[in-house]
Amino acid sequence: MSLEKQRENKEHKLVLTNQKKLEITGIEEVDSFNQEEIILVTFDNDLLAIKGEDLNVKNLSTDVGKVSIEGTVYEIIYAADKDSGKKGKGIIGKLFR
Repeated sequence: MSLEKQRENKEHKLVLTNQKKLEITGIEEVDSFNQEEIILVTFDNDLLAIKGEDLNVKNLSTDVGKVSIEGTVYEIIYAADKDSGKKGKGIIGKLFR
């Protein structure tokens, strides 16, 4: 499915296998990442935070909106509209400390 078609359908899917491998579709970009937290931007411009241990972005294909993450996943958190808050301010700043 093309990127334009996915955006049109707003298709977004997460598949977590044994808390160790996470496959996600509907991703616009990786906002930031380290071994304990990866912050992604979805096609809907929402933020998606993946928190865990030894996290690694294994495959990233923004042309099809897909990312694969390996490591131990502890939390998956959504926050609406990445442009509604600035780092360190508001609810989004509190979520992603």
